[in-house]
Amino acid sequence: MSAVIRDMTAKDIDGAGEMLFKAFNDVSSKHGHGVRIHNQQVAKVWAWSMLRYGYSDLLVAEIGNRVAGICCLNPRGRVGNVGPVAVHPDFQGHAVGRELMNALLKRAEGLESLRVIQEAFNRASFSLYYSLNFMPVATVLELFLDGRIEKESDRCCSNNITELSKKDLDEIHAYDNPRSKLDRRSDLEYYDKWGSVFVCRNQDQIRGFLACLPGSEFVQLGPLLAEGEEEALCLFRHAVEVFKGRDCRTRVMARDYVLVRALNGLHFRLQSVNNLMVRGSWRPDVYVEAFGIFPDGA
Repeated sequence: MSAVIRDMTAKDIDGAGEMLFKAFNDVSSKHGHGVRIHNQQVAKVWAWSMLRYGYSDLLVAEIGNRVAGICCLNPRGRVGNVGPVAVHPDFQGHAVGRELMNALLKRAEGLESLRVIQEAFNRASFSLYYSLNFMPVATVLELFLDGRIEKESDRCCSNNITELSKKDLDEIHAYDNPRSKLDRRSDLEYYDKWGSVFVCRNQDQIRGFLACLPGSEFVQLGPLLAEGEEEALCLFRHAVEVFKGRDCRTRVMARDYVLVRALNGLHFRLQSVNNLMVRGSWRPDVYVEAFGIFPDGA
């Protein structure tokens, strides 16, 4: 079964949305994780958003005038984020994912590293990435918060939490870049326009930030970068209070167990376990991190 690999266009949005809806829900339901995307319209909006904002390489696999798969590369300086990568259930098992990834790797030849978040229960995708020299470097927990549950967000926090303003953008970027080793200025601008970025300070010194993106189904919490777990928890508590009553999702490092246990205390629950996989030299640093879904998905 031969696929044509090409750049995504506006004409592909409906087909890509249908493919994302079926691909993510199919693999999730097969492993007992329930529905990931609740309707096709949400998936189509996701496809439109990826095409409209930020991704430098957005590839589709076309078979018989149908969108059979999708693969995205989003550079952050010398490091590229990969994802989403998905193949329609009708075309799985025919090396479509490998064709997409090979095409993406050619586009990424000028980058020093690539990173992707892979769902640990999906053995097929792990085998594909592993065969392409992506190594697992960390475990990431995907957590969800049911907005109907009362949160313990009224505890005192010694850190000062404010919302990012345009005059803060240079300062936050200068804080993030040497710690994450990523150039996420475009992400910060995106969240400043369409969502919120909360900044944690202690005596005017930046201690961390948390980006939040409200969507039709849930509020994405992340990316986050913080000096320690105390600052990260203050940021999460603030976001939960701001978005009280909304369902929230985030992806945090399993190694940050103090933060994970505290989020459990705020009624965040585990949805799935993921692998952070890297091709190249980039590795996560000592700082507390959380990952978003879009635009900086990995």
